[in-house]
Amino acid sequence: MQDNSSLHTAHDTLQWFNKNHINLEDHSPLSPDPNLIKHAWVQLKCRLHQQYPDILDIPGGPDRIRARLAEVLPLVWETIPDSFLKKLWQSMPS
Repeated sequence: MQDNSSLHTAHDTLQWFNKNHINLEDHSPLSPDPNLIKHAWVQLKCRLHQQYPDILDIPGGPDRIRARLAEVLPLVWETIPDSFLKKLWQSMPS
């Protein structure tokens, strides 16, 4: 799914899609948002900061923080209720 981000509309990006025979579809800016995962990412980030508020302060630098995130993100994901995810997919028009 593309939006009007400069990264998505950059000449090199569009050229890559063309070279790899990937057709892009236009969609109305007022259409329902089929990119539901972004809502789950918001939920995941919120829960991460609630459950691990000091995660960015871990000593050891960026590599240690990434390693710790790799450990805890699956645990945080499991705290998102199935009902939230079900509500997301049910919000999609059929």
